[in-house]
Amino acid sequence: MNGDPSNNGLCLAHRPTGRPPLGIQWDFDEGERILGGLEQDYMDNNPHKLPSDLGRGFATTHDIRPRTNYVIALFRCGKKRPWMGIDFVPVVRGRDAVQDMIAFMRIAQQRFGEIHKCTPRP
Repeated sequence: MNGDPSNNGLCLAHRPTGRPPLGIQWDFDEGERILGGLEQDYMDNNPHKLPSDLGRGFATTHDIRPRTNYVIALFRCGKKRPWMGIDFVPVVRGRDAVQDMIAFMRIAQQRFGEIHKCTPRP
């Protein structure tokens, strides 16, 4: 949707009406500051720590973005340290939103590595 593909980006999945149900944002810059600020801001919302293989980050089901579910990770890709945030609308009743966010992040990091020709790691 926008951004300099060599340094950052934002992508929204649109639908005919209403707000986009899915957003993905990434950047190679200021990951420590952004993640640190969000960790402080949402510490009281009992965020779920990400599995260590995805890097440093958390997932939360509190409304901190335009969409209810949000996951962010700071990871390594080659010599760079990008961060990526994914937010999406509530999931179908009975699904585990946190596990869905972790799965989304895993897929997104793998694809990020393919596009940027690097191997994502913590």
